[in-house]
Amino acid sequence: MRFLAKILATLVILLLMAATIIVILLHTRHSAALVNTLLRETGYTGAQVAGVQYSLHSDPFHVRLLQPRWPQHNAPVLAAEQLDLWLSPVSFYQRGWHFDSLLIQGVNLDRLPATGLESGRLHARRLAVTKLTLSVPGLQLDNARLELDNWQNNAQGWGDFNGDFRLSAEQASWHGQSLQQVLIDGERDARTWTVYGVSLNWQGARFHGQAEYQTDAHKLIIHQLTANGLKIDQDFPIQTLLDLSAQANESGLSVDLRRLDILDSSLEHEEYSANHANLALENWRWPGTLWQQQDARLSLGADTLRWHDLLLDAPLTELHFTPEQISLNGFSARMLEGYLRAEATLTPEAMLLHQLELKGIRWVLPEAIQAWLMHDSAPQTPLQEQFEQWWHQLDSLTVDQLSVGYSQLTGTYAPLPFQISDINLDGTGLVLLRQGQPGLWQGELNASAGFTHLRQITLHDPLLTMSSQAGHWQITRLNLPIEEGLLEGRADIRLSEAGWPWTLSLTGDSLPSLMLSHWLGLPLPLQGKMDISAQASGLGQFHRGLAYSLDGHLNAAFRQQSLTQSEASLLQSWQNGATLAVTPLSSGKPPAKLPVTLSPLKLRADRGRITMQPLTLQGQQLTAELQGEWDLATPSERDLRLNASDGCQQLSKRWHNHQQDISVLSCERNSI
Repeated sequence: MRFLAKILATLVILLLMAATIIVILLHTRHSAALVNTLLRETGYTGAQVAGVQYSLHSDPFHVRLLQPRWPQHNAPVLAAEQLDLWLSPVSFYQRGWHFDSLLIQGVNLDRLPATGLESGRLHARRLAVTKLTLSVPGLQLDNARLELDNWQNNAQGWGDFNGDFRLSAEQASWHGQSLQQVLIDGERDARTWTVYGVSLNWQGARFHGQAEYQTDAHKLIIHQLTANGLKIDQDFPIQTLLDLSAQANESGLSVDLRRLDILDSSLEHEEYSANHANLALENWRWPGTLWQQQDARLSLGADTLRWHDLLLDAPLTELHFTPEQISLNGFSARMLEGYLRAEATLTPEAMLLHQLELKGIRWVLPEAIQAWLMHDSAPQTPLQEQFEQWWHQLDSLTVDQLSVGYSQLTGTYAPLPFQISDINLDGTGLVLLRQGQPGLWQGELNASAGFTHLRQITLHDPLLTMSSQAGHWQITRLNLPIEEGLLEGRADIRLSEAGWPWTLSLTGDSLPSLMLSHWLGLPLPLQGKMDISAQASGLGQFHRGLAYSLDGHLNAAFRQQSLTQSEASLLQSWQNGATLAVTPLSSGKPPAKLPVTLSPLKLRADRGRITMQPLTLQGQQLTAELQGEWDLATPSERDLRLNASDGCQQLSKRWHNHQQDISVLSCERNSI
């Protein structure tokens, strides 16, 4: 027994001596060779260091390896400037290497490293990598710092961790996008990555926020994200973001955006722009359309907002998104020298305007929209295409309260130029579109204006009142003071009946005769007064129905008539004119009055076929007779005939099938 005790005491003494010798050698120039030998003998072939420093007085025990190099399987040697090890007490009695902390400084990586050791051989309560330069597909870091809690290696990859993490970098590139001053601080457990804070600079803006990623559900929750000073222009990587969005969608990722704030930012695009804009978005879910949101809210304000040629000053709006419904809780903006306020509710097929108020608006109607309203077949602009697409998908349009005051509308489209000033509209309970069909299906509307100029006709203080009940649309009052005359009318349209049968009655007193040329296209350059009466009826739902159903008459009696050009020049213009319409009056010196007499004008319509009975004009030497027929079902077959004579000169002219036939018999008896 005493012999066994002596043997144990001798072994302890030898171990202490060996440890003492190792400690002594670590303080000499042989320290690096000793550590390299120990690494080689323990199976870490190829690993080596350039120097060793340590401290016996630190707790835990600290060792610094200078310029360590570590071989990787089928990869370049992994090298660092230095490696600091703080040994954990469990390192002496547990399997593998356990460190309280690991600090690696000065590492350049072109791939994520692999230790080549069996999984779990290396453990560290805290792993830190500083002066890190990383370049892997999709991500590049420059002068970065990475800190991980409870890290351990695995055989295939760089390792795994559980706990707090922190990443910072002066410069970074993510999928080709340059980031600066990146800082990410968070925590990871078996199911969740939690980012307590992220901040970075991108596209000239400062971003910061908090987020959470649930690995089991493949769901990203952005609790808050703020961007300040963002600038979106033609250089903004929209396509890159769309590609990343498509990849995320294909992978099944879902995003729950709890709060997004974009502050003092700008947007510049060919079709729209915004300056000094502020946007707040809450509870947005992706992927999901506008109509699939559960309880999302959007508020937007800006100094200016442009959409195509329309400029809004100080726009402010708030939207609330619920399934199949968008509520516009308020929109206001200064625009077109006036202001606009609106509240509305939208669904995929319907729009309900609770309130629409426009005051002091001065709008020059875009020619594309005016052409669309006139059913012009000219090529459509992008704006016109968007408007028409929106209009065709709309099934219902309702306006609870409409108020338009002191506004002006101008149209510059050549076929129908106009200007309407001092527009006032007052409407309540208006249903303007039902089942995709336009019309006043319900409600009351009063309209008035000040000065109005329409195709060289001037109106002063026109007035229109109308109402509708269950699709029975009635124009109860139409007063159009035209220059020194007055045109009055009433109309009745039954939208609830098949084909929309309608009736119209008009009476006019002292109306200007030039309306014949400007509105009916008759080649008669007249000045004077006329009194008219008209009755018409038909079906108005479709153009084809109107073409086969129009019935009625128009009678006009003339007085104080005179020509706006000489009889000889009028005859010459009839001979040379290419169209039915006549040349507009010049803005210069008024022409001399050349008195003429005119027989009453009588138009008759029978199921879309219109007949004009002979209209006779008698001047000092000129005699003319005009008559014709139209068939609305076949407009190309319009037939208008003019016979005129001026002394010994005679003219016969016929407009039909988009062409003209002219026969002239001059004083010399030559026929052309």
